[in-house]
This record gives sequence, structure tokens and C-alpha cells, in this order.
Amino acid sequence: MKLRKNKSEDATNQEKPKKKKPKGLEVGKFEIADNKLKLYAAKGFFKKKWVAVREIPVLEIEHIEKLDNQLTIKSKGTTDSFYTKQKTDLFSGLVEQVNAILEAQQIDQQKELEAKEKITLRRSELLGVINASINIVDLSFDVLIGLQEKRINWQKLEAFSNGFNEKLNFTGQTLPPLNLDYSKIASAIKTRVPRDASDETFSILKATYEYFFNGLNPDQDMKDTAPNFNTAKTLISAYFLLNDLLLGKFVGEKENKREADELQDELQSLAEVNFEVDVEELKQSIDEFNPAEGKQTLIDDSRAMFKEQLMQL
Repeated sequence: MKLRKNKSEDATNQEKPKKKKPKGLEVGKFEIADNKLKLYAAKGFFKKKWVAVREIPVLEIEHIEKLDNQLTIKSKGTTDSFYTKQKTDLFSGLVEQVNAILEAQQIDQQKELEAKEKITLRRSELLGVINASINIVDLSFDVLIGLQEKRINWQKLEAFSNGFNEKLNFTGQTLPPLNLDYSKIASAIKTRVPRDASDETFSILKATYEYFFNGLNPDQDMKDTAPNFNTAKTLISAYFLLNDLLLGKFVGEKENKREADELQDELQSLAEVNFEVDVEELKQSIDEFNPAEGKQTLIDDSRAMFKEQLMQL
């Protein structure tokens, strides 16, 4: 006869569920110093001593997670596991602290990226308005030089005026706008009145010059950009001086030492930002100008020496 076991015996004989063995290293405390996370375990039989069992740079942590008394840290593609017997909430503060540091790092990185993008944009816009202004200076002085001819070639001056756009509307994100209207120059040239054509051309040159010296606020400059506002002002000033010296040659000035010295000083200061023009060669080409050899060659060669360096910025 088969005896039936009672329920109490069945319950007794059932295996009790086994506790899951904790994964990883046992730790009892942690500290974060110098952006490094150190996890400590108590070592020693009689006299316990805290020994660092793992050190992880906080900024290299990709993910940190806590579940009860378990801690998981993923860093540089490697996952480490830790557990504690001391306090089940030991890791709560650690996770919050690490995540706060990582969040702050992300914010700093975003700010740094935005700052770099703004510097790149400022450089692009400043070089753009410098190059546009130099083109304006060239055409304007071409008109002024043409007006010095004994017999003015009005068709040639009309060709110069056609080189202008009807209007220049420069609108930057980091720079103030530069708006110039050239239509009055073309109109004055068509009327064949030298004084009117000269006045309108000087008006455009004045507006261009004042844009750099009055329109660019030094308080809004980015000192670390190349070029910055100060460099741009020196570049434009030097280019005005160069063209003014060329113009002087065609109105019969034998020498203009003051402007020549100013040009030399400004070009030497530009050498500090790797804008290096051979000042002596430039001065010599202007001083030795011979009208019989052709004025356009002098103009083109002198301007080219300047523009070649501008392309290196």
C-alpha cells in the first residue's frame, strides 16, 4: 500500500529558492575627485582598511545605472559591475553626481561648439566685407584717377561705374550691415560733369571707410579671430593709403612722405598677423613711376602685392 505524504512534508522537501549571487566587485564607499571616480572596498581581517579597487575617469563614463545594491558602469566600451552589502542606497548619490557632471560637460561642449561656429562665421563675414570693400576702393580710385586725365575718357569711366553693382547690401549675422548705393556715380558720369562724378565717388569711399572705423564696435570684437576688427581697420586704412599715393602720382605730387610713412607703419603692424608686404619694393615701385611706361601697370602691380597677402589670411 502506497502511503500518501501530507502537505507539510511536501512543503518541507521543496527546495528553497537560491539567492542570486551579486555580480562584480564588492565596494563600500566611493569618492569623486579631479573628475575621477574611485570605488573602495574594505580589506584586512582584523583591522579594516579602505583600498581603491577601481578608478574611472568620470568624463569617460558612457552610462551609469543602479538597481538596488548593484551598480553598472560602462566606460570606453567596457562594462564594470559592483555591489555593496553596506547600504542599498549607497549608489543613488553616486549616480546623481556622475550624471550631473556629464550633463555639465555636455553643456560646456555645446557652448564651445557654438563659440567655434560663431568665430568661423565672423571670420567668413569679415573677410567677405573686406574683399567687397577693396573692390569698391579699386573701382572708386579708378574713377578718380580717370578724372585726372587731361582728356577724360568718359566711356572708360562708364565701364568702371558698370563694375559696381547698383547697390551693395551686405547683411551679416555677426556684423552690422553695409549698404551702399552706386547709382549716383553712374548718373554723374553720364552727365559728363567731373566735379559731380568726383563728389559722388568720394562719398562712396567715405561711407566704406566709416563702416570699418565707426560701424564696427570694438566691444563686439572677437579678439581671437583672424582677422579681427583691429586687423580689418588696419587693412582698409593701408589700402586707402596705397590708392591715395597712386592717385597722388597722377595729380602731379612729387612726394607725399607723411602718407608713405603711415603706409609703412601700418604694413609693418600687419606683419604681426602674417600679412607681409615688401614695403620697400612697394614704395620703390610708386616712387619710380614713369607715366610713359603706362599707369595701369603700376596700379595693377601695386594692388596685386597687397591682394596676394590678403588671400593668405
